[in-house]
Amino acid sequence: MKEKKGNNPDYQMTSSVRDAILEITMTGEVNKSGIYQLAAEGAAIIIEKGLRHVLVDIRTLKGRLGIMDTYSFVRTPAERPKVKFALVDLPENQDYLNFLETTAVNAGLSLKYFFDIDTARAWLKSSNLG
Repeated sequence: MKEKKGNNPDYQMTSSVRDAILEITMTGEVNKSGIYQLAAEGAAIIIEKGLRHVLVDIRTLKGRLGIMDTYSFVRTPAERPKVKFALVDLPENQDYLNFLETTAVNAGLSLKYFFDIDTARAWLKSSNLG
């Protein structure tokens, strides 16, 4: 069952649970000022569902932070449940995703990016949170 969450006219979030994986799909457009609200809404869904493996599909979400903003964002204290994240995005964002994954891991988050959603699901199922 998909649940719609998010009350922002610029972006939408839907979530569902599949094989003990929380899958969140983000669509629309986000900018620097909206990313913290988007993250807070995503965290609320994760906390509500109580699952530790999370797939976030942002392939149809327009807008990415710059390098310095990304660095600051992953280090900003916020309510961040300890989960394993698989981020699914488009190949044209690979340079950004390389930086995001590295800086997120360096900040203590468990995050890996993928271009294929089935590969992301397999990674989440394959290992424990670490």
